[in-house]
Amino acid sequence: MAILHITFSLSTQGSIKHAIRQNHLQRDESVICVNDVFSIGPLTDFEERKKWLETFILKDEAERELYEDIQKGWAKKIAGLPCDVDVWIWYSQNTHEEIGLRYVMSEFVNKCSMLYGIDVTEGLKRMQPNRSIRDTGQLPSHMLMKLRADAKRFSIEECQRLAKEWQDLKKDNSSTLRSLEEGIVHIAEDAYDSMVIEAAKDVRASQQDEWLSPVRVIGETLGKIDNYISDAFVEHRIFSLAKQGLFEIDGDTTDIYSYQIKYSGK
Repeated sequence: MAILHITFSLSTQGSIKHAIRQNHLQRDESVICVNDVFSIGPLTDFEERKKWLETFILKDEAERELYEDIQKGWAKKIAGLPCDVDVWIWYSQNTHEEIGLRYVMSEFVNKCSMLYGIDVTEGLKRMQPNRSIRDTGQLPSHMLMKLRADAKRFSIEECQRLAKEWQDLKKDNSSTLRSLEEGIVHIAEDAYDSMVIEAAKDVRASQQDEWLSPVRVIGETLGKIDNYISDAFVEHRIFSLAKQGLFEIDGDTTDIYSYQIKYSGK
């Protein structure tokens, strides 16, 4: 039986492709990536989402073209998918991939393919109980290969429920940030701003310099946040805080390595 693997990051896609090649399975298996970060940005309408991403997240023309090419490839792949292909969705328990699972289910709920899920977070508890991950892309190909045995078929009722949850998430047309708490919830876009500021203070204290590398501040911020969001979103929040007078920026902001930031608050 042919299998289509669906992932939510390019790193996971690459790891699964490598595992397939290493185990000589490539004749009947293919891998496609839904290359997005569903925890951020509007979900209501694709064009609205694309406009927001191009404004705040996708920093140059190359990134915008890659995003659009992958989205077009995804649409073409699922439109021409034969009925007899099994679909395996790889996801872990973070906001981005949980929403991605619901999005994919909405695309397939009325198709005739068999749908399976591999919950990497649960699988890892079985293999390495003391290890935790933030996203599926953190696991190497050999470990992903071991998790194939965890593939479980979704029932019709589960498919319908997940597809409906995607439709419910889309109803909030003002939300640009979501979190996985007891279910997926919409939160304010500035919900992590205090952590950005705390990270800036920590970096300033450690290097004893007022002017800071945004790369370091972003890295420190992501370490404090128990959610899967992109580094570009944190950078977007730094720019928003700068407009409020809480950061000063010196340099070319089109290149993250060409500018510095200084926290101006107390």
